[in-house]
Amino acid sequence: MSNKITKTRTLRLTTIISECEKETLVKRIQLEEGVSHCVIEGSHLRLHYDLVKTSLNALLLIIKPLLETSGIKLKDGFIHNLKTEFICFIETNQRDNINHLSGWHLRLQNLYLAQANMAEHTLDNHDIKTTSRNKVPDQD
Repeated sequence: MSNKITKTRTLRLTTIISECEKETLVKRIQLEEGVSHCVIEGSHLRLHYDLVKTSLNALLLIIKPLLETSGIKLKDGFIHNLKTEFICFIETNQRDNINHLSGWHLRLQNLYLAQANMAEHTLDNHDIKTTSRNKVPDQD
């Protein structure tokens, strides 16, 4: 599927990053597939990415080690972890729905196909009835 679903997520950092480290981290994060833009402002890391190509969960697997090598961690309070896990769960479902037709999409498709088949069948029966009524019996 060629649709682009852009997501913007803000991650909170435990400390403020120096300008030198910001540039290196931003450049490294932007090299990841699906990431369109990355900004570090104060203690906030803002990510813009395409959900079709990547997810927050995949990005966290890359970002956490990068930050930890610089001695920086993401906020890990209960609420922050819960929010991140919830976002990852939602994105997993969204990605599954993008890749597989299910739910209402599949039901609507099946309804449409059933109506099209019924209409075609009705037209075929109607043609048979009209031809049999108009047919003149053979005269021997």
